[in-house]
Amino acid sequence: MALAAGKPTQRMGSPVNNYQFGVKSGVTIFQGALVILAAGFARPGREGQGADNAAKAADAATYQAVGVAQETVTGSGADGDVKVNVQECQWLFKNSASGDAITAAEIGKTVYIVDDETVAKTSPNSTRAAAGKVTLVDSDGVWVRVGPGLS
Repeated sequence: MALAAGKPTQRMGSPVNNYQFGVKSGVTIFQGALVILAAGFARPGREGQGADNAAKAADAATYQAVGVAQETVTGSGADGDVKVNVQECQWLFKNSASGDAITAAEIGKTVYIVDDETVAKTSPNSTRAAAGKVTLVDSDGVWVRVGPGLS
């Protein structure tokens, strides 16, 4: 389930890079959210949107996971008027459920965005964008290396 409020998100190691991205107008990104760029503007991680799987897949193909938000922001005015601070690092996310749950067998493999705090092993009908590469799976969740160009 997508975040409804900001939260601290655990990271492993030091941030590799810090970025500022313009936020899509009218969109709220919560602290601790997995952030994607869609049409050049930041928004919370999500599956592709559209009326059918083809539209959802086309939408998801435009997303780029860039890191985790370091504060809660809401885009206002024009697209990009508000910026969000994002860090590239290894981040802890919730694991998907049942047949889509990530296991140690996926370490080193690409995993996919379910929402701004959950990742999954697969992308049914290509409707999920890549989140990044799995570095560890433990009882707390899935550690994923996330940053521009890493997925």
